[in-house]
Amino acid sequence: MKKIVIILFGALFLFSCNDFFEPVPKGNIPEKDFYKSLNNLGFALNGIYNDLQSTDYQLSELIFGEAMSDNSWNSQDVVINKVGQLLNFQFDTDNPYILTRYQKNYQIIYKCNQIIRSIPHVEYRINEGNEKYIREIYGQALLIRALSYFNLAKTFGGVSIMPTDQDLEHLIVKRSSLDDTYAYIEKDLRESLLLLRRNRYQLSEAGQAGIGAALGLLVKVLVYQASPGVKLENPNRAEKWQEALEICNFFVEGKDMTVNDLLKFDTRYTAESWTSLSKRLFLSSSVMPETVITGQEVVNIHQLDQFDRIFRVEGEFGPESLFEVNHFDYSSSGIPGDEGWQLSSCITVLGGTVNITPTSDLKDLFSNDPRGLFTLTDRNVNDYYKQEEQRPNIGPFDTGNGLIFTKYYVFPSEGSSKVRNYRIMRYAEVLLLYAEVLNETGDSRKAVDYLNKIRQRARKLLDPSNPNAKYNREVSINNFKDVEYAPYNIVRDAIRNEKRIEMAGEFDRWFELYRLGLLAERMAFIAKNPPVEPSGALRERGKYFRKGVNELFPIPQKEVQISNGVIEQNFGY
Repeated sequence: MKKIVIILFGALFLFSCNDFFEPVPKGNIPEKDFYKSLNNLGFALNGIYNDLQSTDYQLSELIFGEAMSDNSWNSQDVVINKVGQLLNFQFDTDNPYILTRYQKNYQIIYKCNQIIRSIPHVEYRINEGNEKYIREIYGQALLIRALSYFNLAKTFGGVSIMPTDQDLEHLIVKRSSLDDTYAYIEKDLRESLLLLRRNRYQLSEAGQAGIGAALGLLVKVLVYQASPGVKLENPNRAEKWQEALEICNFFVEGKDMTVNDLLKFDTRYTAESWTSLSKRLFLSSSVMPETVITGQEVVNIHQLDQFDRIFRVEGEFGPESLFEVNHFDYSSSGIPGDEGWQLSSCITVLGGTVNITPTSDLKDLFSNDPRGLFTLTDRNVNDYYKQEEQRPNIGPFDTGNGLIFTKYYVFPSEGSSKVRNYRIMRYAEVLLLYAEVLNETGDSRKAVDYLNKIRQRARKLLDPSNPNAKYNREVSINNFKDVEYAPYNIVRDAIRNEKRIEMAGEFDRWFELYRLGLLAERMAFIAKNPPVEPSGALRERGKYFRKGVNELFPIPQKEVQISNGVIEQNFGY
C-alpha cells in the first residue's frame, strides 16, 4: 500500500526551487481545507518522505558528508567544474550544490511546518485510534524538521528559523545564532519523543520513523553541542555530555525517565504552561510532567544486526535500522514513477555526478578487520562478490588509489541497484556515540565495553558458522582483538578510529571531522598525500582549505541578495 500511496499522491507535494514556499497544494485546494482531512495529512507526510528519497537530497548528503572528507578521492577532484571547485575549496558563493543543499532542506522544513500547523484543524472521529495516528504524523514531522535544521546547522552554522505559521509576506527571517538553532532542533526532537511510535514500523508500514530515530538523532545533536569543533557562543559542553548520557541510559540501558526529564519542561518552558503544551502536542490527558516512561518500552526496539546483512536487501528495515528511506524499482512493473535509488553510479559503478573512492589511508585501517570485505575492494575483487557473476559490476578502478566502496553493492539476485534503501542512521552509531559520552563523563572502562560490542559483532564475521567467513581468509581472528582498558586519551582515539571503520562510506565523515575540530588537520594530510592521477592531472584537494573559514560553507549568495542583507554571510566569504 505504501508504494501506491507515494506514487499517486507524492507528486502533490513536489515543488520547484522557485515555488516551494507556495502554501496551496496543487489542484487549487486551500491549505486550511486540504489538511482538515486525516488522509490528506498522511499524504502530506508521504510527500516529505519523497523529498528524503530524492536524488537531490541524497546526493547532497554524499557530496558534503563523504566526498569532501579524508575518506575519499573523487574523479571530480581533477575536473574543472562546479563539483570539482567545491571539492577543492575553490568554489564561490553561487555554487549550485551549496544552493541545492540549502534550498532542499528548507523545502522539507516548509512541508513539515504545513503539517504541524494543520494538526489542530484536522477533522477526525474520537475513539477510533485517530488520535494516535495524528500524534505519529505530528512526531514524524517534528523529527524530520529537526533533521533538516541539523543538516543546515552542520553545513552553514546558525540559520533562519522559519515560523511554523509562515506568512508569505514575511519569509525573510534573520539568522539565529548557532546556539539558538541547536536549541530549536533539540526541542523538536524532545517533543517528538512523546508522539512517535514506541516500536519499529514493519511490513507495509516500513519506511516511517519511530522513537528510535528521534532518540538516536537527539543523542547525536547533544554530542555535537558538546564537541569542540562546533563553535557555540555560550557553550556548556559538560551539561550536554550529561544530557546525552541521560538519553543513552534511557535508550540503551533501559533506565526510566519522566516526561519532565525528556522535555526539560521545568527549565525550558517558562513561557508555556503544561496545559498549553499538552494541547499543542495533542497529548492524551493522562500524560503529565511527572508521568514515567519506562526504559523497557524503548531499550529492546533496536539491536545490532549481522554486519554482513545490514547492507543487503534482506537486511533493510532490520533491528539495527533507526532511520531508513524506502526505495523501489518499478521499471519492470509498468507502474509510473521512479522511486529507485540513484547513487550507485556515484559509489560502486562509477559514472555519476561525483564518484567517491576510498583513500589508501582508509583502506589501511581494514588491514586486519573482517569488515573490510564488506566495505571496499581493490582490483582483486574477492570471490564473495563473484558468487553470482564472474565479473561483478564494480568499478572502474582508475580513480585515486584504485579502490571502490562495496558497502552498497547489490547482487543480481537482489534486484537492480535501484531497490537499495538509503540509511540515515543505525544503532551501531548510537553505541559508538554512547561509548564517547561515557568516556567524556569519566567512565572509560564502560566506554571500552560498549566499543567492544561493535568489535565483537565484527568478529562474528570470522566465526566458522558464518557462511561468509570463508571469504575472509586474509583476516586472522587471533589478531582482531577487543580494545583493552586504557586512560581517557587512548580510549578517545580508539572510539574515533572504530567509528571511522564502522561507518566508512555512510555520508557522515566530513561532519564528524567538523564537530571534532579536526578538519584542518585532515585536509592538510590529504593535501600532502595525493595519489598519482593516471591522467596526469594535478590533484590538489585539501591544499586550499582555509582554517577558520571552510569548516562552514557560505550561505548561497542568491539568498543573501534576496534578503537585502537581512541574512548575513558567513565569515570569510
